[in-house]
Amino acid sequence: MPAAAAQAGRPGVIEIYRRSLKPNDLRFNNYACRPLAAVFVYLLYSTRATPNQITFLSLFVALLADAALLGCPGRVGLAAAALLLYLSFVLDCTDGQLARVTGQSSNVGSYLDFLMDEIKAVALIAAVAGRLAIDQMALPGLSDAGLPANIAWLAFGLFGVVMAASGCSMTTFMRRPEYFESVTGQKSERVPGFTALRAATVQEPAESPLPLAGEGQGEGAVARSPSPNLSRERERGRSSPLRKLILLPIRVVEWLGKLTLHYPAWFYIPALLGHIEWFLIPYVAAHTLYLGRSGLVVLVKLGRPRKR
Repeated sequence: MPAAAAQAGRPGVIEIYRRSLKPNDLRFNNYACRPLAAVFVYLLYSTRATPNQITFLSLFVALLADAALLGCPGRVGLAAAALLLYLSFVLDCTDGQLARVTGQSSNVGSYLDFLMDEIKAVALIAAVAGRLAIDQMALPGLSDAGLPANIAWLAFGLFGVVMAASGCSMTTFMRRPEYFESVTGQKSERVPGFTALRAATVQEPAESPLPLAGEGQGEGAVARSPSPNLSRERERGRSSPLRKLILLPIRVVEWLGKLTLHYPAWFYIPALLGHIEWFLIPYVAAHTLYLGRSGLVVLVKLGRPRKR
């Protein structure tokens, strides 16, 4: 678009920030990342930069952080890595905000963003494990058993890479329409702007399941999800005090796991303290638990004998 028209249609930084907010998001995202991302969107709005280009740039900056971990010794390398990972996540926020503000959102962009995030996670585990191997940091358990520290951390890093990569593959599989339709028995549709799926809306007559005299099949049809009565029954089941009490520990563990996996919100703390192992061990543990949980769900849902 012409530069003058682009400038005229460009929303302000505050408006861009408000549009970027998501319900139940982490405070770190809302207060430490999205404001700066809104500034980037404001500056990029009138340029030829595309959201997908920003996504690739975010990956490049994250890989620079990994290079800093491996190539810069001491606290300087850790601080540089923390700063670069923060910048990478700000850019990760920027691409989505830019896509929404400029009307360039797409399913392929959502998948690209998901792919880049998973590459970042796997590469970060490898880089941190490599850094700990270079520093000869003792690994509790394996090092005490007589295994050299560098070998112990490389083995732990290899295990972490396998867990994270397997978890990524499991997530991709569970977001396939074939899986969704197999376990729910419903047709699926893509949630706009995300890689997740939901039950497709069904076109049904508004009043009666059969067409009335003088009406066509499509007349008066409305988009409907499962019946309101069924939805209310499910909601009452979810809100049962006993059910809430039983699920509370699970919800707490899931919340802690999600927070741990969202490394930009806390990676800088162990990095600046000079104990990067405090990041890697719980991070790999969270990926392992996620893989175990997802694998169990798939096993239960797809391992049932089919009715004939």
